[in-house]
Amino acid sequence: MSNQLTEISVLLEISKKLDDLTTLFAVQGKEKDDQIKIMVSKGYSNSQISVLLGIPKGTVDSIRAKQSKQNK
Repeated sequence: MSNQLTEISVLLEISKKLDDLTTLFAVQGKEKDDQIKIMVSKGYSNSQISVLLGIPKGTVDSIRAKQSKQNK
């Protein structure tokens, strides 16, 4: 049973990493605002976006706040 759980957790981790890579390929070459908008639509948090794009979380927060104001 423990081996099965370990295998499942490894497969889930691999799946998550592949999702991250696919998303990074999708946003590659786009403006930061557009990258963040796409990643938010895919369910990423500001912290996750910050880590994946290599930009400060505060920058992500401010861009999202600006986008939120524009959408109102």
